[in-house]
Amino acid sequence: MKAITHTGRLATCLFLVSLLAGCAFRTREATLIYPPAPDGEVKPVVAQAVPPVSRNTKVLLQEFSDQRSDKKVVGTVRNGYGMRTADVIAKNSVTAWVTDAVALELKKRGFAVIQSDPKAQPEAGSILVGGEILNVFCDMYFSYTGQVSLIVKVADSKGEVVSRHYAGEGSAGIAFAATSESFAASLSLALAAALEKMMVDLEAKFPAAAKQE
Repeated sequence: MKAITHTGRLATCLFLVSLLAGCAFRTREATLIYPPAPDGEVKPVVAQAVPPVSRNTKVLLQEFSDQRSDKKVVGTVRNGYGMRTADVIAKNSVTAWVTDAVALELKKRGFAVIQSDPKAQPEAGSILVGGEILNVFCDMYFSYTGQVSLIVKVADSKGEVVSRHYAGEGSAGIAFAATSESFAASLSLALAAALEKMMVDLEAKFPAAAKQE
C-alpha cells in the first residue's frame, strides 16, 4: 500500500514538472495596462480621479517614439535554472501605452492636455511634451522585475528644451506561474514609478493656478 502511495506521489510530481516545463517554453502575450491596480492585483482599474488643482499651462502632447532595439518583446520567462526559455510580447502598442499613461498623469495633476502632431509649436502658456521609450522589459525568475526607461523632452514657447531621463521599477511579486497578467502588472507599476518622478519635476516648474476669490 505504501509502495502504491509513493508511486502515485512520484507520478504526480513528474506530471507537475512536465506541465511547468511545457508552460516555461510557451510565449506569453501580455496586454499592457495603466494605471496599475491597487494592492498588487493584476487587473487594470478605471481612473476617475478629479484633479485637485488646475494649472495655467496647457500641454501639447506628442506620441513617444519607440527606440527599443526589439520592439516586440517586453519580457522573458525563465525556468528553475535561470535559463531564458520563452518571450513575452505586447498585444497592444507600447507607444500608445506610454503616451496615454503620460496624458492620464498630466490630467490628474490639473494640466489641460491636447494630443499634438510632431510639427506643433507651443505658444505662450503652453508647453510641448514628448520623448523616447528606451526600455520596457520585465524579467522573471523567482519574482518579477519590471523596468521602464524614458527620455522626456519639454519645450516652451521660447524654444527652450529640457530633456531628462526617467526610470522606474515594479514587481507583481513572486512568479508562481509566469502569467501574462503578472508581466503586464509589473510593467504598469514600473511605468507609474517613472512617471511619478516626471510629474514631480513638472509640478515644481509649472505651479497650480491661483484660486479665484
